[in-house]
Parts: sequence; C-alpha cells; structure tokens
Amino acid sequence: MQEQYKIFDAHCDTLSLLADRGGSFEKNSYNTDKDRMLQYRGYTQVFACFTDPAHSENAMKRCNRLMDIFDECDFGGIRAILSIEGADMIRGLCDLDYLKSRRVRCIGLTWNHSNILAGGVSDEERGLSEFGKTVVKRMNELNILLDVSHLNDRSFYDAVSVTDAPIIATHSDSHALCPNKRNLTDEMFGIIRDSGGCVGINLFPEFLTEDKICTAENAADHIMHFLEIDGENSVGIGADFDGTDNKLPEDIRGCEDLYRIFDILKRRGVSDEVIEKISHKNFERVFRYRRRSI
Repeated sequence: MQEQYKIFDAHCDTLSLLADRGGSFEKNSYNTDKDRMLQYRGYTQVFACFTDPAHSENAMKRCNRLMDIFDECDFGGIRAILSIEGADMIRGLCDLDYLKSRRVRCIGLTWNHSNILAGGVSDEERGLSEFGKTVVKRMNELNILLDVSHLNDRSFYDAVSVTDAPIIATHSDSHALCPNKRNLTDEMFGIIRDSGGCVGINLFPEFLTEDKICTAENAADHIMHFLEIDGENSVGIGADFDGTDNKLPEDIRGCEDLYRIFDILKRRGVSDEVIEKISHKNFERVFRYRRRSI
C-alpha cells in the first residue's frame, strides 16, 4: 500500500485547475491533493505553471497568478517544487531572473505550440532560436533545470547541445513502445541518461499504448523498457495529474493509486533498491544538482 513508498512526481497541472475551477489543495476532487499525498511515506510534487496559447499574450500575468496560488497553499508534510511549462512569459533575461526569484526550479521552453524560444511538438520545423540558446545557457547559470518534454525533435537536439547540466523530461514516455510524437526515442533517452538526468513516466493513455485499454501495467512496460537500456538511474514518475482531462489508466484515479505501478514492478522482479530509485531517488538526485552558488 501507499505507506511503503516515497514518491517524487515531476509534473502535475493542479495549479491550473485551482486557478480556473477553484477548490483547495488540501482536499479536492482533482487527481492530487494533500490528504491523499500524506498517505505515502513521503511525497515530493513538482507543480507546473502552465501557459497555453490562450494566455500567451499575457503569459507573465497568468504565471504570476499560478505562482501566487502556489505560495498560498499549505504544503505541510509535502515537499513542493515550482516549474514552468511553456515559457511564453520569457521575453528577456530579466524575466528568467524573476522566475528564479520566485523559486522556479525547472522550465520547459514550450508547450505543444512554438514561441520565440523554440519549437513545440506541433511544429516540426522550428528549432531553438538564438535567444532560446541564450536562455538555456542562463538557466544553467541559475541552476534551473531544462525540461525537454514538449520540444520538437529539432529543438530537443538544439537544446541539449547548449546545456551543460542534467537534462530532464518531466512527463514523457518511450517512443519505442508507443510512437506518439510527445514520446522519447531511445537515442533521446540515452542523451538524457548520459547527462545525469531523468525521465518521468507520463500516465496519459495516448502516450502509453495504442490499445483501447490502458492500465498501470502499460506504465510499468515503459519503465521496464528504459531499465533495459541502462536507465536504472534515469527513470522516475511524471504523472501529468490534472493535465489529462482525467484520462488516466483504468486502475489509476489519482496520486493515491501510484503505488500500483511499483507493486507491478516488484511482481516483475525489480528489486526494492531500484524501485526506490524510480519512485523518488532518481529525481531527488537531479533536483539537488547545483552547478555553482549564485
């Protein structure tokens, strides 16, 4: 059961639901809340400030709204980390410095659409702009991790060529098992692995399987695949809770059911030591990374 495991979930969109639909982080009807997280032995949650195209023109205003909600939440007993998904609000390096001052720890340059930094997965042609490269280098200096989950292929390779820090994909799966454009090829996974980074398994069914039925077994399949290509230290969980319109594997309603994935891995013969890495230790290590004091 839940109390056996510590969790580090690298991506949820709960802040967006709290902003748009209301409710409390402590207890709600969404995929994540404090009451359910406290059922585990320990829980770390990365909360994304998501900017979709509808908010692009006023992206910093939207971002500030989400960061303010984050600051107002009672996280007692939960470790909470702030991230950016879709950096449309970064128009100059001063914006990046401001996000650092608000305790942002990782940034995905785009969502599915493109912006002045890079190309998203809906745009196959655009790579990182010169400004985008400057932003990635400044992120390195600020110890802000690069999240490549929504980049198109060209932008992925551009971005990894200019960063010297561990690379993360907070919520992506294996393209070899499910050929969705949001998923990572084995070559991409190898680049992330070799950088000292980590990939969080996304629970959105369309990224896990092409079959009509999706369960926690499919999520375990993706983890097992990454383990088979030397990913023991480079795979974790990035569930994408509250960002999938409640489309999840049939046996996972929310954070209370994450333990099912680890129970499956145990039944498949994965050691307790490796399960601990997947459930929390791999991402904990990456998020402790500091290039230098600033």
